[in-house]
Amino acid sequence: MTANDAAAGWWSSLPLDRVVRLRGATEHELAEAVNPLPSGAPSIVFFAVDPATANRAADLVDAVVTGLENAAVDAVPLWLGEFAHHEGSSTLDRRAARVTAVRLAADTPHFGPYVAALAESAVAGLRPRRNAFTVETRAAGSARILASAQQRRSTALVLVVPSGLDGDVIGTAAEWLCNHARTAVWVTGGGGSGTDRFPSVSVRAPAVPAGVSTVLDRFRPVSYPPIAGQPHPASEPEKRLYRALDLHEWAAGREHNRTIRLGELTRPFTVDVLWRTERIVVEIDGNEHRAADRFAEDRVRDNQLQTHGYLVLRFTNAQVIDDPHRAVATIREAVSRRRSKGDPR
Repeated sequence: MTANDAAAGWWSSLPLDRVVRLRGATEHELAEAVNPLPSGAPSIVFFAVDPATANRAADLVDAVVTGLENAAVDAVPLWLGEFAHHEGSSTLDRRAARVTAVRLAADTPHFGPYVAALAESAVAGLRPRRNAFTVETRAAGSARILASAQQRRSTALVLVVPSGLDGDVIGTAAEWLCNHARTAVWVTGGGGSGTDRFPSVSVRAPAVPAGVSTVLDRFRPVSYPPIAGQPHPASEPEKRLYRALDLHEWAAGREHNRTIRLGELTRPFTVDVLWRTERIVVEIDGNEHRAADRFAEDRVRDNQLQTHGYLVLRFTNAQVIDDPHRAVATIREAVSRRRSKGDPR
């Protein structure tokens, strides 16, 4: 990889139409480098292979396709714009979602009946029926939806393979997914070296400090970076807070999943919610933040933000889910105070 490729991103020199093995960077480094998803990248989806589903290629394919399909349902607010953050689940709501999805598919490469079924599942709060469509239709359809949700033309599937798995099983499944889901498949992880039938490509990504969790730690088996400006589709607390804040005019001007870089020599990082003018950051912490290393890393980030004039508000997942109005009231008070005092810098 050239210096220009490294600057553009680890994904920039990789093929989008075949299977390759990645070497030179860990899966966590790859994931953190695309959080949030950069504008020049394809829709990048990570799948952590469970050894229990990798005894046969067909079982692994089924697990991956089911994961992609569930992710496509979670991402409905991003690809079915009319129903963004929709909360109704009545028969009329489900029917309206189907009609909207079919209308969307009419002018796109999407298969109408399939996107209609996923839209209805999302509105109903259910997972789609796996036997309603062939596995080939589900594979190609869900990969296409994920690309559309992130406003990309293609999807790249990163298979994270643990050590000790049968290379032939991984290789056969990877080739099937590449051919039928019509997506790039990039194999990484300790077991990736067992797939010798594929070319190996060296990639580089910035190191991730010990204790820092990535989307791979938050969402499994399917993980994918958020889109800058949107709550993560797989994070119910982020979506819940987004909807709660969207009801208030004073919350205008906020940004979700935005990268902050405090100086030329500091490492950029992503925050959950940001009021840039008021210099307020809101973070929503899952259970992974309780780990000692992650807790310490959070404090380092908070200190860096505070020394640059930012106010940091932290809520747990439970606080946002159980009492979003209280979280919103706390945020409103902070925003009001900052605005009343003028430029916090």
